[in-house]
Amino acid sequence: MLFLKKKKINELMLNWLEQKENLKVQSYQRYENLINGIINPHIGKNLTKDVTEEFLKNFFQELNIKNVSLSTQKTILYIIKSSWDYGLENKYCNYINFKNIKIKTPIQNIHVLSKSEQTILEEKLLHKINIRKLCIILCLYTGLRIGEVCGLKWEDVNFEQKSLTIRRTIQRIKNKNSKLKFKTSLIMSSPKSETSNRVVPVPDFIIDILKKFKTKDYYFIISKSPNLYDPRQLESCFERTLKSCNLKHINFHTLRHTFATRSIESKMDIKTLSEILGHSSVEITLKLYVHPSYDMKKNSIENLVLFMNEKLT
Repeated sequence: MLFLKKKKINELMLNWLEQKENLKVQSYQRYENLINGIINPHIGKNLTKDVTEEFLKNFFQELNIKNVSLSTQKTILYIIKSSWDYGLENKYCNYINFKNIKIKTPIQNIHVLSKSEQTILEEKLLHKINIRKLCIILCLYTGLRIGEVCGLKWEDVNFEQKSLTIRRTIQRIKNKNSKLKFKTSLIMSSPKSETSNRVVPVPDFIIDILKKFKTKDYYFIISKSPNLYDPRQLESCFERTLKSCNLKHINFHTLRHTFATRSIESKMDIKTLSEILGHSSVEITLKLYVHPSYDMKKNSIENLVLFMNEKLT
């Protein structure tokens, strides 16, 4: 019988993370946040020698019940598997066949703006429009993530083709060095994934507004300068706008969900939508971002009735 060194899961995870080399700052931050925010509170105090396949299956079942997103669960599985490989090398863990750990897609209850809510929001944003309001409108009509819109420079706008090129994203992350004066800092990096580098078409009316705000090519659109703009400031602007519209609180990412849903309602094909959103596959678009509204469901039922009536006559 293999003698295992005594080690808690939370200790193993952090040891594994510390020895990771050539890891992007934002990836390190995400892994650390998931370890401290989700893994440790659930299973962190357990000893690695006591962990079995059944134990991990129960853990992921619990995450599924709590509607932890599919992408987050996949990242957590990667963290556990990778730290387990590290633990096996150092005799902290028993072998686990991770092929037997299956992740199920959780039932997503994601809010999408209704058409009336969207109309109210758009009217408020277009009234006395400024650059921050314009960036919110841009996300609503292109599905850009908040970090992507904050990372746009004027050189990324092609006024002739009426498109944007997504090349970078802005994030606020926690500083790894605790001795630094500030706990967090803004960083600029490449987009979320390879497919997130993309060209996105922009509606004519937004192009016309963009022309009015145009400054130097190397300036960030939202900051009107070469300086990075904190996405949290845009979130605050969005929250104030919602309050002024008497709309209930929603997170900024709802704009992306709304764009995807409106696109499907307008009969945009899934492949096109997937590429505009920057997803690596059509399946991700279907599972994560396309949520049929009540009107779509109702119309589908009515069309079914019409179809059946035609067959009977």
